[in-house]
Amino acid sequence: MGCLERPSGNAHVIWSHALMWRGLLATLLLFSVARCDLLPRPALSQKIVLDVNGKQMTAQRFAAELAYRLKDQDALSAKDPKTVKNAKAKICEEFLVQTLTEEWAKENSVMLKAEDLEEQIKSIQKNYPDDLAFQQALAEEGTSFKSWRDRLQGSLLQKLVAKKVMQKALTASDADAQSYFNDHKGEFSERETAQVRQILVATESDAKELEGQLKQGKRMPELAKKFSISPEGPLGGSVGWVEKGLTDVFEPAFHMKVGQRSPIVKSTFGYHIFELVARKPSRNKSLAEAKGEIKRILMEKNEQSLYLAWLEEQTRKARVFKDQTFIDALTVETKSQ
Repeated sequence: MGCLERPSGNAHVIWSHALMWRGLLATLLLFSVARCDLLPRPALSQKIVLDVNGKQMTAQRFAAELAYRLKDQDALSAKDPKTVKNAKAKICEEFLVQTLTEEWAKENSVMLKAEDLEEQIKSIQKNYPDDLAFQQALAEEGTSFKSWRDRLQGSLLQKLVAKKVMQKALTASDADAQSYFNDHKGEFSERETAQVRQILVATESDAKELEGQLKQGKRMPELAKKFSISPEGPLGGSVGWVEKGLTDVFEPAFHMKVGQRSPIVKSTFGYHIFELVARKPSRNKSLAEAKGEIKRILMEKNEQSLYLAWLEEQTRKARVFKDQTFIDALTVETKSQ
């Protein structure tokens, strides 16, 4: 340990991992660690940098994990000290959590069924046209099917354990809901909304033609069914209720009178003509209306608190070793092929 605490700049160990950089075909991500001359290269690569209750992570594996986490960064970002520091911290944190999760699951007979894992794998694979596309996606991620499967298995086991731990979370009472509502009334409000119907066409000349027909007395629902290219066209152009401040196209509706028609409005979708059908003012929800949402919020908070307390307890009982000096000395370099 004393040797690594006073690293020598005369020798380096380098691990290389092929990565897919944005805008480049490929590069090599190089990890350099200052080391003592007395420590041979193979010994350094197998040096233990993390140990949680006997489960260990070697320097070589740590470097591979760091490469995996930085693979989507461009060359400049991947070398940014803050980015690298955060990635290292995440590796340490997740190794600790995963190890404690696996141990607790074993002690408490919480098991991920093989069929559940396979079902999840198949569900993900369905998002790809075929197996070749799926394998290509793994290759672009710089990972093997086994490594990807192991990560998925670990993630699913964490969810199972968290669910088990959080089962003891207490349901929020009506008094709790009342108290939360009193302190967060501003969170339970509805924005002003407008009900609109529209005609959307591709060209300004088409919009002007339809605007002329509307001025002659034609009804918008009929024209929308015939000419509108928007999804709600067949429904007579009924967009439904839109909230104030969320849609630039319909923002003028909040300054119109019910029944009033807009001028032609251009957007990235085409040319719009819309009319205001109805409008509702903003309002605050009552406790009765908000109670269900509040109880869900409080339940989530209770579950989160319970899980964090569990994790803190497991961490406190664990035997944890981290070679922070070595981890801090691990640096990132990039080279284009």
